[in-house]
Amino acid sequence: MNNSNNKKMILTYIFVIFSAIFIGTIFFLILNSKKPPAEKKEVTISPTVPTTVSTEGSIHLVLENEEIPISTDKEITIDLVAGSNEKNIVGYDLALSYDSSAFEFMKATSNVPDFEVYTYKKDGYLSFLVTKSPESQTPSVFNQTKISSLIFKPIKTGKYSFALKPFIDQDKTDLVTDQTEVMNPELNELQITIH
Repeated sequence: MNNSNNKKMILTYIFVIFSAIFIGTIFFLILNSKKPPAEKKEVTISPTVPTTVSTEGSIHLVLENEEIPISTDKEITIDLVAGSNEKNIVGYDLALSYDSSAFEFMKATSNVPDFEVYTYKKDGYLSFLVTKSPESQTPSVFNQTKISSLIFKPIKTGKYSFALKPFIDQDKTDLVTDQTEVMNPELNELQITIH
């Protein structure tokens, strides 16, 4: 008998405890639903550096020897000529579209002191990252300045286009000033005929 009474007593205590928890939860939910909604905090997003300026400056492709007919037995040089609107440039990116089945990219060189050129061959285009040495104190203001030279070896005859593009996939063409301002330069396209 004692055993069965103990079981009933334990069950009664468990029932009372669960009932108290259930009732407490209901009161808690009722009280919280009557509270005024919390004030919404305003989130401010500060602009990220570098800032972007719409079309300013220029980077143009220029064939080094336009008068000479181009054949598959000689390399060609395409120069990059830039204007920076009197701003000091510390780096630039290039996205160059071309027919990689018609031209083999050989190399890129900087024509401006203290700049290093890093090239990346992609599917159907080239990406360039050009940075100025942090130790350099010499201003680099471009005024129709030949900033880089790109050397290609023609593989087959025909008419082809080289074009600087604002964006290709994740790569872009821009100029970066010493004030971390990103300039989107005017770009061009160069038509080349291989004989």
